[in-house]
Amino acid sequence: MPPMTLNRRDFLGSAAASLFSMAQEKQQAAGDSGRGESRDSFREAQIPSRISRYSGLRGFNYTPSNAYNDIYFWRDYDEGLIERELDFARRLSLNSARIFLHYVVYEHERERFLKRVRHFVRAAHERGISTMPVIWDSCFSEVQPSYDTKLKDWIPNPGVQRLGPDFWPSGERYCRDLVQNLGPEPGLLLWDIMNEPLMTSYIWTNPPDKEARIKTIWSFVHHFLEIMAELDTQHARTVGNAYAADIEETAEYVDVVSLHDYSPNRTRLRAHLSQGIQTAASLNKPVLVSEVGCVARSNPYDMTLENCRDLNVSWYVWELMIGVSRWNDIHGIVYPDGTVRDPSIAAAVQGFFRKRKGAIIPYKLDKEGAVKRVLDESEKWQHDKKAPYTEGLTLLQEMSNLLESGELIAMNTLPSVQAMALQEESAEHTTELRRLLKEWGAILKTQLLPLT
Repeated sequence: MPPMTLNRRDFLGSAAASLFSMAQEKQQAAGDSGRGESRDSFREAQIPSRISRYSGLRGFNYTPSNAYNDIYFWRDYDEGLIERELDFARRLSLNSARIFLHYVVYEHERERFLKRVRHFVRAAHERGISTMPVIWDSCFSEVQPSYDTKLKDWIPNPGVQRLGPDFWPSGERYCRDLVQNLGPEPGLLLWDIMNEPLMTSYIWTNPPDKEARIKTIWSFVHHFLEIMAELDTQHARTVGNAYAADIEETAEYVDVVSLHDYSPNRTRLRAHLSQGIQTAASLNKPVLVSEVGCVARSNPYDMTLENCRDLNVSWYVWELMIGVSRWNDIHGIVYPDGTVRDPSIAAAVQGFFRKRKGAIIPYKLDKEGAVKRVLDESEKWQHDKKAPYTEGLTLLQEMSNLLESGELIAMNTLPSVQAMALQEESAEHTTELRRLLKEWGAILKTQLLPLT
């Protein structure tokens, strides 16, 4: 029998597993008090290296383009799709993924779920992308999660029905399995114990027992922060706070401060992020923004990521894919076919932003006579009733190029898309072609250079 060979990933994973197992055995042998002492001393000793580890992250929240929510994600897991979409992230120079797990999928098919999560972490790591798994999630409703769900909305995890101590032993087994399966993986960055704990209708409706419900939520979060600290001394913990004001509730438990920002203008965004940064500094803990970017909240990627750069804080955009989830019309960078909705977002995640200060040099589209030529030829074509349809279509395509490159027209319905829709000649298309030549020609006339 030939000797067994390991590829680089398997070798690293095997070595990490051995070290992780040794660390766990040493921790368990120390007893309860030893666990706490070992855990605290480890985290204190690692503060400088941990702070540096969480700087320079250019991350993304990820739901596959075929998944409505995180139950669909893990229940209908598609390895090929995942790897293709991780390739998009790599092409964008993104280097960390935040993924939402779900207990009901684990509960229904434990081994398959763990295998799939492990595949994701390894596939991401192979592409230079680390992973931050979100273990629990409050958003948004009080629906009871079901493995067989057909709901297309976001679904909480584990659900308000399971926040109490009766569920905790089951949740602990889940966490133990996550640590044992993902802890040895070199691609694991840190654990996000719970996403936006208070972002739930469970308290939004102002029930009479609202304060008790809030206490129930925080007790759940605190408990699993402590459990994960005992189970894994090698990886940091955070909580995805919706607002900087929520940081204090878990400040003593987390190793990394995390907040979200969907502020509608630069002033509020910088003030909110600065609040989080200052709080983290006072705790001597690293900070990152684990959700940012929403055009429907006047929080465009170009603005938010430029401010994150200026404040030197790591970020995770919401989200990588423009898929089938509820967010597809206000979030997202890449379509499943690899095209993008807005190239300025692709530029922003790579650190390139529009110039907004100092001398800005506008385009002179007619500097070499292109605008005048296309207008003259368009006028001639429109007066010649026998002119070939294809000649008019060619002129329309040239106009669309000038309009788009000069950014003279709304880009949510691209002129080039409208021109492409008229490829086949017909009476209806001819009418539309003539209309667009006149409409776009009027816009382009503003670019004609004055006679000198």
